[in-house]
Amino acid sequence: MTDDRTRTRRVSHPPPSDHRERIAVAALALFTTQGFHGTNTREIANRAGVSSAAIYTFYPSKEAIFAELARRYRARLDDFIETTVSRLKDPLSKRDLRAFASAIWAKMRDQPDTLLLVLIDVIEFKFQHFQGAFDSLPARMRAIVGTALTAATQQPGWRGHDPAFVLAAVYHYFFHFALIEKHMRGNQHLGVSNELAIKRFVDLLFGGLWSRLPRSDGAAPQRIVETRAQLQMRDEATRDRIEFIRLLCGRLWHAPPDMASKSGVKGRDRIKVPMLFLPQIARDRPDDNQLAIEAAALELFTTQGFHGTNIRDIADKAGVSQGAIYTYYPKKEKIFASLVRNYQACMLAFTRQVITLLEDPFSRGDLRLLATAVRSIVYDESAFLLLMFIDVIEFKNRHFAALFHDIPAQFRYLLGPVLTRAKRRPGWCGQDPAFVLATIYLFFYNYFVIERHMRGNQHLGPPEQEAIERLIDVLSTGLWGRDPESA
Repeated sequence: MTDDRTRTRRVSHPPPSDHRERIAVAALALFTTQGFHGTNTREIANRAGVSSAAIYTFYPSKEAIFAELARRYRARLDDFIETTVSRLKDPLSKRDLRAFASAIWAKMRDQPDTLLLVLIDVIEFKFQHFQGAFDSLPARMRAIVGTALTAATQQPGWRGHDPAFVLAAVYHYFFHFALIEKHMRGNQHLGVSNELAIKRFVDLLFGGLWSRLPRSDGAAPQRIVETRAQLQMRDEATRDRIEFIRLLCGRLWHAPPDMASKSGVKGRDRIKVPMLFLPQIARDRPDDNQLAIEAAALELFTTQGFHGTNIRDIADKAGVSQGAIYTYYPKKEKIFASLVRNYQACMLAFTRQVITLLEDPFSRGDLRLLATAVRSIVYDESAFLLLMFIDVIEFKNRHFAALFHDIPAQFRYLLGPVLTRAKRRPGWCGQDPAFVLATIYLFFYNYFVIERHMRGNQHLGPPEQEAIERLIDVLSTGLWGRDPESA
C-alpha cells in the first residue's frame, strides 16, 4: 500500500515550475508575430520545449494563455500609469509634461509587447481582454494627482480647462505617438526628431494656436454657445459633406453581392458600404469573382488575422473554388497587398479632398471639419485600420510603411499657400503650421481610435461631441494665458 501511495504522489506531481512561464513566453513571441488565430498549441509547445499535453496542465485553452498575458500586461500598464503620474509634482508644467512624454515613450520602446497585445485584442477579440484599460482616465488622474491639478488651475493665467481631461488626453496622445514611432515605422513621423516633436507639442499645448484669436473666430477666446438643435444641425451638415466626399473617393464599380440588399436602409443607422467598394467606373475594373474574393478575405483577415486565415477559408466564404483564387492571386499575401494598395489609394484621395477643403485650417469651423473627416476614417473605414494593425503584428508594417513618413510634408504639399497665410496672421503661435496641423490630425485620430476600437466609452469623460469641442478649445487657446514658468 505504501508503494501505491508513493506511486500516486509521483504521478500527480506537477511538472517543473518554470514550464508555465516558458509556455507563456513562447506564446507571447508567437502571438506577437503571427497573431492569435495564426498560432496553434503545437507551435507553442515546440517553442517552449514541452509537450502539447503539458500546455493543458496549466491552461485549459489557447485563449486562456492569451487572457493571462493580457492580464499581466494590463496590470503592468495600470502600475505604470499610477507610478509615472504620481511622480508629476507640477503635472501641467512644461518640464513635467515633457517628462511624462519621455516616460511613456521609454515604456513603449522598451516593452513593445504591450502595444502588440493591445492590437491583437482589437483585431481578434474586439478588445475583450483589455476592455476598460483606457476608460475613465481623467478620474484616475484626479485620484493620483488631484491636489497638484487643483493647484495648477489656481495659478494666474490658467485658461479654465479641466486639468484632468487635459492630462488624460496628453497621455493618450503620447501613447499613440509611441505606437507610430515604434511599430508603424514612423521614422520621425512629424518631420523632426522625437525629442523636438514632443517639445513642440508641449509648447503648442501650453500657449495654444493663437496668442489672440483672429477676428473670424471672435474677439474673445470663449466659443459661441450653441443650442443642442443647432449643434445637431451643424454636425449633420458636416457629416453629410464628408459622406459625399467618401462617395467620390471609392475605387470599385459596385458593391459586393451580399452588401446590395443592405443599401436600402434609411437614416443614420443605415449600413455604410466601405469606401473600397463604392461606385466608380474603371477600365481595369474587377469582375464579380474578384470582388467576392477580396470582400471575403477582408472580413476574414480583420477578424482572425492574416496567418489565421487560409485560402480554403477565403474560397468557402467567397463561394468560389480555390483554383479561382489563384487565377487572380498567386498567393495569399498578394490578396492582402491588393487590399492594402486599393484602400490606401482611396484613403489618399479622401484625405486630399478633405485637406484641400480647409480654407482656414486653424479656425474652429475647419478644425471641426477635420475632426469629422478623421471620425469617418476610423468609424466608416474600420477595416482599413484593422489591416494596418495586422500589418504591424504580422508583417512589421511592411505594407503601410510609407503612410506615416513626414506627415507635415504631406500637408505642406497640399496646403502650402493656405498654411503660409495662417502663419502670417496676427497672433499665430509661431510654430510651423504644417507640423501643427499634422499634430492636431493625429490628436483627433487617436481619440476616435480609442472610442471605436478600444471601447473607449467616452474615455475622456464627456460625450464625443463635447470632448471634441474641449480639445479644440485646448488647442486654440492653450492652457495658459501667460507662461507661469517664465514668470
